[in-house]
Amino acid sequence: MICRKQNTMLNEPNSLINEVSPYLLQHSYNPVKWHSWSDETLAIAKRENKLLLISIGYSSCHWCHVMESESFNNDEIAEIMNRNYICIKVDREERPDIDQIYMNAVQIITRRGGWPLNCFALPDGRPVYGGTYFPKDQWKNVLESLHETWIHEPSRVIDVASELEQGIANTEIIPQKISSDTINLMESLKGSVLSIKRDLDFKYGGTKGAPKFPMPGLLKFILEYSIHSKDSELQEYITLTLDKIANGGIYDHIGGGFFRYSVDEKWHVPHFEKMLYDNAQLIELFSLAYRINPNPIYQKIVDETIGFLSRELRSPKGGFYSALDADCNGLEGDYYTWQKNELEDILGYDSELFCSAFDITTSGNWEKTNVLKRCITNEQLESIFNIPSKEIEYRIQRCISTIQNVRSKRVPPLIDDKVIVSWNGLLIGALVQAYTSFKNHSYLEMAIETDRYIKQTHFIDGELRRISCKGKVYTNPLLDDYAFYIRAQLLLYSVTLDKERITYAERLLQKTISEFSDTNSGMFFYTPNSNKLFVRKMELIDGVLPSASATMASNLFIIAGILKNNSYKEMGEQMLVNIAASIKSSGLFVYAWIEQFLTQSLPQIHIAISNRDIDDLHYIQNKVIYPSLIIEIKDNIQINGIQICFNNTCQKPEKDLDLIVNQINECAIE
Repeated sequence: MICRKQNTMLNEPNSLINEVSPYLLQHSYNPVKWHSWSDETLAIAKRENKLLLISIGYSSCHWCHVMESESFNNDEIAEIMNRNYICIKVDREERPDIDQIYMNAVQIITRRGGWPLNCFALPDGRPVYGGTYFPKDQWKNVLESLHETWIHEPSRVIDVASELEQGIANTEIIPQKISSDTINLMESLKGSVLSIKRDLDFKYGGTKGAPKFPMPGLLKFILEYSIHSKDSELQEYITLTLDKIANGGIYDHIGGGFFRYSVDEKWHVPHFEKMLYDNAQLIELFSLAYRINPNPIYQKIVDETIGFLSRELRSPKGGFYSALDADCNGLEGDYYTWQKNELEDILGYDSELFCSAFDITTSGNWEKTNVLKRCITNEQLESIFNIPSKEIEYRIQRCISTIQNVRSKRVPPLIDDKVIVSWNGLLIGALVQAYTSFKNHSYLEMAIETDRYIKQTHFIDGELRRISCKGKVYTNPLLDDYAFYIRAQLLLYSVTLDKERITYAERLLQKTISEFSDTNSGMFFYTPNSNKLFVRKMELIDGVLPSASATMASNLFIIAGILKNNSYKEMGEQMLVNIAASIKSSGLFVYAWIEQFLTQSLPQIHIAISNRDIDDLHYIQNKVIYPSLIIEIKDNIQINGIQICFNNTCQKPEKDLDLIVNQINECAIE
């Protein structure tokens, strides 16, 4: 059910009514005559000699909804847009390749980015001006002044487009191979870690300042680095950060799962959309952290988050949808927030205990309402209320169940029902990691079922498609679809020992090399050879999602180790050398690359099973904190011993699995 009021009674639908993306459909009754991105739309702009207005967002974006309400549903503003521009709406989750280019342009222009992204371009697509959210009056001024310039001084606009085109072409691109003789990966690793440390918040966790994104990939690298470097400061930082996130308002204490980010530095008030990719990565992070620090809260977080995804984002056919909206009833977070008197009525006798535990006040802890955050431990509550700790936990869980039942009767947020291959690949990998940590077979079954859905649904005549939605399978895959899905196959292999998954992963790898690789640099483009955009870029920077290129480098190393294929290893090494020359001492937004620097600085590890053929020698990535392969061998194979080999030097066979794990974790960087 859609919570926001749609302007469906006043306007005829525009061409977006024929789309399947929930975000595009949200705009299908705007008075703006939106077009989707296509060759036909660009041809119209050229024929009519009008500038393009490219507006990019996604269904769960709060400020996208605000700008739609203020401007795109305003008849006066729409008339100006329709008269002077060819207006294009883009779902950034469908077409992140388009978003990448115009976000780059806006960042060059304004030195910041975000969504909604609004970029003006020449009829051929080259950007000339842009920004993010514009209030209505400012938007009107921009529309009118830019049109006047285009009509009376078009050469000025074209000159700006030429400068921006050059700037875009020169960013996030590596033009040629770098010599390995000039690069020291260990120096790059240590320099990047020092750079990262300067940006970390050692008081509240995460990175300094606000807003605060969890950045699970960054935290995963810090966790792994802290173990192998014996860095106690970073180990304490990880524990602090995970505890703050687990207890803060960024976590949904009633229904499970994480919101996208916190608007404050203390993780209290979230931006309320829930994204599949955030939750997948945080499941993996907490699962890995549990292997080092078996905190039962981490296990609870993982189980509740998987429960949320299964309950609210799983399609009936097995794939997982993209997101839940931030808004409901026209208000951000309305579905998730509470008045104290509501909770008192619902919980009765238990309300005082619950409200104390979760910082619920009469005046509200955020904008006259309450965001649930865990502010007092069970031990502290035991002291305050003189109630045994076990009874406190029982009563709090009873309260949560009661509130969950009441909340389920509220009008729920809009679901974005796109199933995206790359994001589902992330989730498959996360479920494997959760299974390895907690031995809950339902997690592995869910991973396998999701993988089966991708195989059965997203391949048309043997060709991968990025999205399925409302019965339609469409859009050519991008590098992240291949990268994250290949990684998912490798992680599934690590627990199933099914060699068909390696064969399948290599087949996908070969397809990726054929369609995306750049022979000049040894890197991968983000778009395939069939790309029709005016510039072709590489995804080199890590954000909330790890770089697809860095993930491909990891895939190359793992497949090379399993198949003993030196050419794949050399490709991965060239990518690391290239990126090391580019990043210098920057670390915060290249964490997936420096994770590979860490990997390559540690010994390569193989596992040999005693009394079995040498063909059953298995490669594992050397920094896996608790190697899943060892767990599966223990559970599924009768053995006399397991032999660990470091850089082709083998230890004596050993039956003590904890000792084997410790041997691997004791691999330290120098």
